[in-house]
Amino acid sequence: MIDRRSTLRLLAAGTAALAVPALRAQGQPPMLKQVTVVVGFPAGGATDIVARLVAEGMRGRYAETAIVENRPGGSGRVAAQYVKNGPADGSLMLFTPAFPLAIFPHIYKSLPYDPLQDFVPVATTGKSPMGLSVGPGVPASVRTLQDFIAWTKQNPDRATFGAPLGGGQHFAGVMLAERAGIPLRMVPYKGGAPSVTDVLGGHIASVITPLAEVLPHVRDGKLRLLATTSATRTRFTPEVPTLREAGFDVVFQDWSGLVAPARTPRELVARANAVVAETLRSAPVAATLEKTGVDVDLNSPQDFANIYRAAWERYRDVVKKTGFTADE
Repeated sequence: MIDRRSTLRLLAAGTAALAVPALRAQGQPPMLKQVTVVVGFPAGGATDIVARLVAEGMRGRYAETAIVENRPGGSGRVAAQYVKNGPADGSLMLFTPAFPLAIFPHIYKSLPYDPLQDFVPVATTGKSPMGLSVGPGVPASVRTLQDFIAWTKQNPDRATFGAPLGGGQHFAGVMLAERAGIPLRMVPYKGGAPSVTDVLGGHIASVITPLAEVLPHVRDGKLRLLATTSATRTRFTPEVPTLREAGFDVVFQDWSGLVAPARTPRELVARANAVVAETLRSAPVAATLEKTGVDVDLNSPQDFANIYRAAWERYRDVVKKTGFTADE
């Protein structure tokens, strides 16, 4: 979790320079009165922070006002269902990581939405690799992944990791445990922010979460980042090895982005995509995302649709290999 003070600083830095371009847009054709960007996780996490940057960028460009509405529950399912059932007029969008749409169809027997039929991809925003971090619940002598693996074997009752149920973080932990042969047990959370709170407090041993949610605490020395889930070392933490580098083929680095209810007019989808791209290309927002450990990744709606489908198919295979199913 990024604390409230850090969140406010990041948002202020990232949105201050957006005011002037927004005023210049007043001469353009009439825009929507309001757009609501729904987030399926608690405020303060990486998804929430990027969603607020995006919403602020849409203010005065796409709609006169833009708000972020947090609807946590079901690891993103509540928010997805809410947006699916909302108006398809461009006024309601879901900002989400990949897993509620790309993984959940393969682990739940039934979902209140169909990811491939009920939404239209609007815009990707970025990719954030995940990392395995430990906190005060693990001895200070544990400084590397190999140290942690040895510690879990000696302390199976304390070997836990926090992650949203059914997310990429969950599967990264399950696959690491299986391939390293360690008794690493998952503790489910509604989002990354509360899991980071608990690892900081020593209530769980470790956490697997996007780097954006732990980098400030790693830099402050409150958490120790042992490995990342990217294919190669990330530029944000070049000193930290990947799980693949350590001998475990566990790679997870997914998109986050905006989707809208199906049948949202294509011209509004294209307009929103252009506004999001303009926002993320702005120097202050790009600098803010850099600080949070997010790689900007912009795509057209059609390219996003292809990425969206590819992620759905990839996780179908990952889930099948693990044999995991979620309780209703």
